[in-house]
Amino acid sequence: MIRCVLCLLLAMGVGTVSVGTAAFAADLPASQPTDPSINQAPPVATPSTESFLASVAAGNRFEIDSSKLALERGKSDAVKIFAHRLIDEHTSTGARFKQAIAQAKLPPPTDELDARHQAILDDLEARDAASFDKAYVEAQYQALRELAGLFRAYATGGDDARIRQFAQDLLLTMRSHLDDASKLR
Repeated sequence: MIRCVLCLLLAMGVGTVSVGTAAFAADLPASQPTDPSINQAPPVATPSTESFLASVAAGNRFEIDSSKLALERGKSDAVKIFAHRLIDEHTSTGARFKQAIAQAKLPPPTDELDARHQAILDDLEARDAASFDKAYVEAQYQALRELAGLFRAYATGGDDARIRQFAQDLLLTMRSHLDDASKLR
């Protein structure tokens, strides 16, 4: 379930927040594989709670929608297994996300794709069968890198305690999804 949330968060857009992954990479245990480019990303500024929630919601929707598309269009069994896992985990994460928002007594963000994620999804839909898997994996990888930075920044400096705890709870799942996407690349 935590993995689902992390994937969702990573896949979502960052809206107006510029997201890197240096802060996230600094917390990775030495035993976990990492992408060297993660360590070269600039530090991420802590997003506002409103911006964080909007990014998480859009990312979760993107993870689910793009992964459903991967189940239909993907050729590789590994890609389909990854997509199925993301759908399951992001569905669970969405429920936890809504619960955290309710407990924090915050207004829920819209559960729609932002323009950035919609453009990526449109690109995936336009892909032919031969190029779909690679494009899907790359989209997931990039989204997960961004989300990892966003989650790490909010988990350490966010201004709402309940939402900050939600971000902290999902960091391990996000790391796992990013590692899986990296391996699929």
